[in-house]
Amino acid sequence: MSDMRYMNREHKKRLLRSNIVKLPRPEQTDYEDDEEDDEGYGEDDAEEEQQGGNRQKRILIVLLVTLAAAALFGWRYYRKRYEYMEYEVVWEMPMRYPDGEQEGEEDGIVSAGSFINYEPFADNMIKYTKDGASYIDGSGKTIWTRTYEMKAPIIYVNGDFAVIADQQGNDLYICDKGGCTGAAKTRLPITKAAVSSKGLAAVVVEDSTATYVNYYKKEGESLGIDIKMLLSGDGYPLDIALSPDGRQIAMSVMYIKNGAMKNKIVFYDFSEIGKNVNNRFIGAFEEEFNDGMVSRIRYLNADTVCTFSDKGISFLSVKNVIPDPQVITVPVEETIESICYSEQYAGIIVNNPSENPYRMDIYGSDGRQVCSFGFDYDYSGVKIDGDKVILYNEESCRVYNLDGYLKFEGRFDFTVSCVRNAKGRMNSLIVAGNEIMKEIRLR
Repeated sequence: MSDMRYMNREHKKRLLRSNIVKLPRPEQTDYEDDEEDDEGYGEDDAEEEQQGGNRQKRILIVLLVTLAAAALFGWRYYRKRYEYMEYEVVWEMPMRYPDGEQEGEEDGIVSAGSFINYEPFADNMIKYTKDGASYIDGSGKTIWTRTYEMKAPIIYVNGDFAVIADQQGNDLYICDKGGCTGAAKTRLPITKAAVSSKGLAAVVVEDSTATYVNYYKKEGESLGIDIKMLLSGDGYPLDIALSPDGRQIAMSVMYIKNGAMKNKIVFYDFSEIGKNVNNRFIGAFEEEFNDGMVSRIRYLNADTVCTFSDKGISFLSVKNVIPDPQVITVPVEETIESICYSEQYAGIIVNNPSENPYRMDIYGSDGRQVCSFGFDYDYSGVKIDGDKVILYNEESCRVYNLDGYLKFEGRFDFTVSCVRNAKGRMNSLIVAGNEIMKEIRLR
């Protein structure tokens, strides 16, 4: 009896257990949560937190770099297109003195009746007349003056050297930033002159049957190296240029072939290599130039010769002693009005009647076009100077950048002869005239 009651009781317990639903645990307090979190916090969690912090730092750095790049791009974009509307005068100097008056010990060479020309040189310009020449530095100070008497002075500048010669006369002077380094007198009349950036000078002289190229050291001493060109066979040199080191000379030559006038580019070498060839002649380009007339030839730099003709611009590589036979030519169909060049660029101005009256095209020394823009400005002079393209006339000037954007247009209260970039100073120009020279700061 007692066993039966015990069994019934156990059976009821089992049924009761099977019907029990497990209740959720009571919500834990924040304090208990923190305790459990602290108990479960280990090295893996610390490493994960550190990685998250590093990611945030990287994102912040990338964001800052992006913002800085965007700001720099915006600043350059603004500077590229910003146009200066006015200017202030930094300094000014008189360029003409009454007869008998002097600015310095040797100045006073420019009298009231003398003409004045300028050529960009070193930090500013060389002022030259029939009576003498002066170098004026970037602060308007006359560094040196050389007096002479010439009927028709011509000047050729290459780097920090210049040669001044009397065209159809016999005198030449070689100068650098410090003064006149040498002088020479030729036997025959001078028609052309050139100088290298090392001070070696070459002049073309002529008589009735031939032309000769004479070579001089910077001290004015003859090197005893002469090139003879017979007018009836070799032709007549239209223009000459010396390489920066002075070891090579390039010429544009007109000659007669089969009864027709032709043009060619010839090269002569004055190094040891040139000694081993006849008349120091090392190469010529005839077919590439025979249908035009190259009126200007220049070494843009030690590696590139640039020629300007009525047919277009050509670039010749002279990295090696023998010029590369591959010539890069940019043909021009329009009439070329003006040319300009620097150590890096060559530019032409052509008639552009379909839109603006003129168009400026600028090319790098590799022959690739850098920029092209039209303009309607009545200019008399043009220069590529540093990162600026400067157009000017007797009353005003315009300045463009090498992206073709107009940066400044201004008028002056004196007659202008030359405008150049103020070397080493941002947004400044040097404006020179017969009466005065000024540095102006654009703003």
